[in-house]
Amino acid sequence: MGKTDRICVYIMGFVLGSLLVAMIMNRRALKEEASVDPWVTHNAAAVKAGAEELPEGLPEVIQRGEILDFGILPSAAEPQVKVWHLNFAQSYPYVRVVEHLSTGEFSYMAADQILIELADGVDVTALKPMLDALELRLRMFNRKDQIAVVGVLSTQIDAVPATIEALQAYSELFRSVGPDVIEFK
Repeated sequence: MGKTDRICVYIMGFVLGSLLVAMIMNRRALKEEASVDPWVTHNAAAVKAGAEELPEGLPEVIQRGEILDFGILPSAAEPQVKVWHLNFAQSYPYVRVVEHLSTGEFSYMAADQILIELADGVDVTALKPMLDALELRLRMFNRKDQIAVVGVLSTQIDAVPATIEALQAYSELFRSVGPDVIEFK
């Protein structure tokens, strides 16, 4: 086999290999497009089980969340807010979406933690008796900014407001306590 024949065989092999790879990639893309999104099927099952669908107009990233729980607070008889707990596998795992029924506004926050701004002169170590009494866990803190992030009391739909209310008995330790708000850019 001459040099020219070798070059021709090489070029033919390269072209056939490229075509084969392109066909495989195209087949995978078609298969992925035809498959049903697992978030959609899970959310449809959650809606059948009694959860409300996420309202239209929410950010696209929120629409991809898996509905874990839904509820109306303070009660179905006196609705003030609708709350969805969502799960995201690729980013922050537990998000709480709140629709304020009086204004129609939405707020987004972590469903499993709250943010505490410590009072002047209070070190994060001073929170230990409070955390022990309420059986809460300190998740992270920043001494420079006087901020602590604490887990919530439960995984229920009212966990964030219930934890904030429980912390009010220790108000001398902090300037403010509130949900860990998520902001979209």
